[in-house]
Amino acid sequence: MNFKKSLLVMNIMLALVNSAYAGEQASFQLDEYVVAATRSTLTQKEVPQSVEVITGETIKKIGGTSVRDVLKYASNFYLADGTGSHGDNFSLRGSGTDDVLILLNGRRIPGENFYAIGRDSGNARVLDRFNLSNVERIEIVRGQAGALYGSDAQAGVINIITKKSAEERFTLGLNSGTRQMNNYYHWDSGKQGKVSAVLDVNFSKLRNFDSKAEGFSHGPGQSYSLDLDYEIDEANKLNLYLDYQKQKYDFEAIYPVGGRKLTWDNHRDYERKLASLTYEGQNKKHAYSVTASYGELESDHNEKEFSLQGMRPMLVPKVFQRKHKLWNVEARDTITLAENNKLTLGGEVRTLDGDAFVENAKDKTDQYAFYLQEEVYVSDKLLVIPSLRYDHHDTFGGQTSPSVGATYFLTETSRIKANYGKAYRAPSVDELYGAFDHMGMFTFYGNPNLKPEETTGYELSYEQEFRDKTKVKLTYFANEKDNAITYKDIQSVGGMLPDKQFVNIDEASTKGVEFAYEQDLGAGFALLLDYAYLDAKNEVTKERLDYSARNTYTAKLLWAEEAVNPWSVALYNRWYSDYKCNEGVYSINTFNVAVNKNWGKGYRAFIAIDNLFDKENANINAYGRLWRAGVEITF
Repeated sequence: MNFKKSLLVMNIMLALVNSAYAGEQASFQLDEYVVAATRSTLTQKEVPQSVEVITGETIKKIGGTSVRDVLKYASNFYLADGTGSHGDNFSLRGSGTDDVLILLNGRRIPGENFYAIGRDSGNARVLDRFNLSNVERIEIVRGQAGALYGSDAQAGVINIITKKSAEERFTLGLNSGTRQMNNYYHWDSGKQGKVSAVLDVNFSKLRNFDSKAEGFSHGPGQSYSLDLDYEIDEANKLNLYLDYQKQKYDFEAIYPVGGRKLTWDNHRDYERKLASLTYEGQNKKHAYSVTASYGELESDHNEKEFSLQGMRPMLVPKVFQRKHKLWNVEARDTITLAENNKLTLGGEVRTLDGDAFVENAKDKTDQYAFYLQEEVYVSDKLLVIPSLRYDHHDTFGGQTSPSVGATYFLTETSRIKANYGKAYRAPSVDELYGAFDHMGMFTFYGNPNLKPEETTGYELSYEQEFRDKTKVKLTYFANEKDNAITYKDIQSVGGMLPDKQFVNIDEASTKGVEFAYEQDLGAGFALLLDYAYLDAKNEVTKERLDYSARNTYTAKLLWAEEAVNPWSVALYNRWYSDYKCNEGVYSINTFNVAVNKNWGKGYRAFIAIDNLFDKENANINAYGRLWRAGVEITF
C-alpha cells in the first residue's frame, strides 16, 4: 500500500511538472570537476571511473544534517546506521564496509582498527565524526582505486571535502530530528593579506528513539576544526588543518544465549585528533605538494552492567582502553610533459600504531609506497590514464596495484569509458596480532600469517547528453576478491562460546548493471532516475552477500524556485527488491521529502522526512519515519 502511495505522490508531482514545462533550465550541473578519481583536476566527462559528486547545494536541498543522511541519497549505496557496538554497515556496489576508503580532503583518517565481525570494520563509526555543516562536497569513486591510494580502496573511495575560505562571513545553525541534534558555528575570515582561515565548531547529540531495530548508539559529541591558508606568493602556499572531536556514546547490546537474553549496557568515550601541514607549489611544468599528517583515535570501552536473563545483573569495570595512531608523509609532483600529456609521480610513508589487546605483542605496522600515473590524450577523441603503485608492508612484503582507464569521445555529447584495476586491503593490527577476550565468552585471535585481500575489477560505461537537458549513463561492472579475510571457530579454552581466529578463506564476486537518467524539465524542475542490478556472492559457499539488494530503484524529483527568496523541494523514493540481510531476503520501499526556504542570501530554514509512510523492518535496519528540521543564519 505504501509503495502505491509513493507512486501516487510522484505521479501528481510529474503532472505538475509537465504542466509547467517551458521554463528556465534547472540548476543541476552536467559536468563537475573531481579530484578523488585521478588526484588531478579532470571533469566527470573525462574521468574513466564512475564518479558521483554530491554538491553543497544538493546537501541543502535534501535537508542533510549528517554525512550519513547525504550518503543515503547516493546511487547504488546502502547504509544501515548506528546499531550495536560495531556501528554502521555500508555497501558500495555490494562491497563490505572495509572495502571503501574514507578520506577527509584527500587524506587518510584513523578508524577503529577494531576486530571485525562479518562485514563490520574499522570504518564502523567514521561517519559519525564528520561535521556536515563544514562539508563543501562529497566525491564517490566506484571501482578499484588501489593504484593511487594503496590499501583499503577495493570498492572505491569516498572523499569528504570541507569548505575553504571564500569571503568574510559568520554562520550559525541549529537543527534537530529523530536521530540527531546539531548546534554549529562557521567563521570564514576571507582573505586578509596573505592569510585566510575557516573555523568550525559543532555540538551534536545522537538521540535514542523507539524502533524495532534495537541497540542504537546515543549521546553527545563536539567537534572543532581550523583550516588555515598562508600564501607565500602566487605560486606557493602553506595549509594547516587541525581537527578535534570528542564523543560519549551509550547503547544496549542484546544477544540470544541458550534461549535467554544476554544484555550489556555499554558506554564508549571517543577522542579524535587530526593535524596536517601541506606545502603546494607550481611553475610552468610542475604542480607539486608535500603533506605530513597525524591522526589519533582514543577510545574507552566500558560495559557498565552485564546480565543474563534470570540472573542478577553484574556491574563491570572498564573493559579496555585503546589508542590508534596514524602517521603519513606524502610527496607528489604532476608534470606537464606536453599539452596533451601529464605525468604524476608520488611517494608515501605510513605508520599505523594500535593496541592489539596483548601485552608485549607487536602492535605497529610500517609501509612505504611509490606510484605513478600518466594522463595522455592519444588523439582528440581518446584519453588514456594508466597507473601503477607499489606498496611495501613490513608484515607481508610487496604489493603491486595496476590500473588503466580510457575515455573515448564519440561526439562532444557522447562517450565510451572503460576501466580495469587491482586493489588490496592490508590486514589490520587486530587481524594480525590481536587477542580480544570478549567478557570471558570467547576470544578473538589475530593471525600473523594473514595475506592481504586482493580485488580485481573492470567496468564499461556509455554516457550521452542531449541538448544540455538530458543525461543518460549505462554501466556494467564486475569484481572478484581473493584471500578475503573472515574468521573461523577454533577450540575454546574455558569460554561459553567457541573462540575465533581470522583466516584467509573467502572468495567473493560482485557484478551488476547501473543505469542513470537525468532530465532538466524546465521551470526549476529536475528528474533523476537510477536503477541498479547486483549479483554479489561468496564464491566458496555460493551464498549471496549480506547488505546487497538484487534490484534497487531510485526516483528523485528536485524543484528550485526561480525567485529572490526561493523555495526548493526534493522528493526521492528508493525501492529495494530481493534484499539479502541477516539470513533473510526482503523488499522495502521508502519515500523521502525535504523542503527548503531561503530569505535573501543569509537565512535558510528546512524540514525533511525520511520514510514518510513509516515502513519499518528490524531485519534490514529500517527504522520507520525519521524527521529533521533546522534553521541557518549567515552574517
